[in-house]
Amino acid sequence: MKTSISPDHLGHGGAHAAGSQRLGSERDAVASSRDAVLEVSELRAGYGRVPVLHGISLKLFEGEAIGIVGHNGMGKSTLLKSIMGLMPTSAGRITVDSVDVTGTPAHIRSRLGIGYVPQGRGILPGLSSRDNLRLAWSADSGETEEQSLSRVLDTFPRLNALLDRRGGALSGGEQQILALARALMPSPWLLLLDEPSEGIQPSIVQEIGQILARLRDTTGLSMLIVEQNLDLVLDVADRIVALERGRIVREMAASEVRSGAMAELLGMGAARITRSPGGPGPAAAADKPAGYKPTQTPAQSSTQKSTPKSTPRPTPRPTHTPTHGFDPNFPRPASSARPLHAESHHLSNIAPSGGSMAIVKRPSLAQMKEIVASLNMSMSDHEVGEYLEVMEGTFKSYDRIAQLSDNLPPVRYPRTPGHKPKASENPLNAWYVKTDIKGAPYGPLQGKRIVLKDNVCLAGVPMMNGASTLVGYVPDVDATLVTRILDAGGTIVGKAHCEYFCLSGGSHTTHYGPVHNPYKIGYSAGGSSCGTGALVGSGEIEMGIGGDQGGSIRMPASFCGIYGMKATHGLVPYTGVMPIENTIDHAGPMTATVADNALLLEVIAGADGLDPRQYDVRVDKYTAALGRGVAGMRMAVVTEGFNFENSEADVDAKVRRAIERLRELGAIVDEVSIPM
Repeated sequence: MKTSISPDHLGHGGAHAAGSQRLGSERDAVASSRDAVLEVSELRAGYGRVPVLHGISLKLFEGEAIGIVGHNGMGKSTLLKSIMGLMPTSAGRITVDSVDVTGTPAHIRSRLGIGYVPQGRGILPGLSSRDNLRLAWSADSGETEEQSLSRVLDTFPRLNALLDRRGGALSGGEQQILALARALMPSPWLLLLDEPSEGIQPSIVQEIGQILARLRDTTGLSMLIVEQNLDLVLDVADRIVALERGRIVREMAASEVRSGAMAELLGMGAARITRSPGGPGPAAAADKPAGYKPTQTPAQSSTQKSTPKSTPRPTPRPTHTPTHGFDPNFPRPASSARPLHAESHHLSNIAPSGGSMAIVKRPSLAQMKEIVASLNMSMSDHEVGEYLEVMEGTFKSYDRIAQLSDNLPPVRYPRTPGHKPKASENPLNAWYVKTDIKGAPYGPLQGKRIVLKDNVCLAGVPMMNGASTLVGYVPDVDATLVTRILDAGGTIVGKAHCEYFCLSGGSHTTHYGPVHNPYKIGYSAGGSSCGTGALVGSGEIEMGIGGDQGGSIRMPASFCGIYGMKATHGLVPYTGVMPIENTIDHAGPMTATVADNALLLEVIAGADGLDPRQYDVRVDKYTAALGRGVAGMRMAVVTEGFNFENSEADVDAKVRRAIERLRELGAIVDEVSIPM
């Protein structure tokens, strides 16, 4: 690979102010003098028949770092996976150092000098940190294994004390540092990073940003970083590219963002910033700095660069001499600014001096008009503007909340995002995502497989709560009950479909179609915890978590022939579960046996100090009650629960027989009337 000496980089250090003044033609001229280490042209990719990337084009130059930001589900991770060769592309071209690698497998691309840090880290939990690093060493690096290990430990001294600890025993931040060190073991010259700050504490995020910036400055490492945390992006990147619906919609130099173009980027909801930026205050953000040119076409986006530092990249692999093509046997590897309110108005009102800044995306006038049209209404631009005025107070409240520190609990167990099962794996349409997240090596749930209703947060795994409007959302925390299940040795095998925002007692409103009854296709599984009921009722899974406000555990349990527990309000913490209303939210176990129900309740019950629904929580050893019988227990039967016009007589009769059986076993059963 060629190397070149480049002018001083404008995007870092004391050159921030100059950066926004020397963009335009000078930046383009400098960019043209450097080698492109990565070029993506009109790239298209997706999952099955669902397209995700729609003609992405960009260039990454040697010694440069590009930050890619955007909402969840916009194609950022898909872009990195396509570049790395981890998923096929349907059109376009990927060139690495003038070599077309579009159709080559991932391991060959890796041996060409590309390092990859996946979302979710991908640490091997059963291996020590040392062995995780050793597995990544390659003789193509030109170093011995000991030299490579020494180099990354010098870069990440925190790992020295962790070398003999299992990867699965590390904290989320320690795992992320290990994943980054592992990617650097083979001495790559191009590094792809996917959400390196996900689920880790701010201090380690800042440490990672400093390390990446130092690597870029001292070794000339080229980087493509997908990240929601704009602070980390600004620590590292020279350019920032925003993706929306699989297309590049914005691009600007990092110096522009630092110098006042924050509103242009944050106003579209593409990223979050949690540290107070330097340079001009937010009040100046509405005016675009001199030299700013929004991206119009992929071709234009590939030429808008900031000037690089005069630091050489690592010495190229001596054997890497690409010529005319690639030898498979090669032995190595849209603006949302509102017409009635300038973005600077919002920012100046929400960013206290010296504090952190965050902004919630405002809908544009065009978006609001689309909504009006979809409701078959007619409103003038002035009327839509008035409606936006009314909404602004609510938006400012959300802005304030977004400013607050998250203080997120750590994500302690490694996982991947899982996969959406094919129809052949999902005959009842009960699965949303399948995963294999293993908990502690021992505990009361060891060997048990648990599925979660898809309103329960599982960090790094998609969640849509049955609704099309949430498709692409990925939580960054584990619900309290998830952590308790994993701490108890359980394995979480996926997310089960639920009704649209959990607002149905049927099993027909979820975005991806109806969930079928496990006993008869085409019949209701009950709702809203329909997927959990169907999977447990079919015998595919033995345990599940449901949610209940007005019968959403109990109805699918009865429809699917399983045991569902709507626990006492507040007994099971609802923290990290998507709510409907605090006073009626319940979470509880749905299982194939009573014994499993008692066991799972025993694991997940108890105060967590976070859920406001909980008060004077008292727990018990529920499994100890198994086998005690019902003698002496008092039960009430509601008279009005029977003999409706639409009741099924055989169901009424069966319930009556069960009541008599309970009496025979010693229960005290009284009939009570609750007129309706």
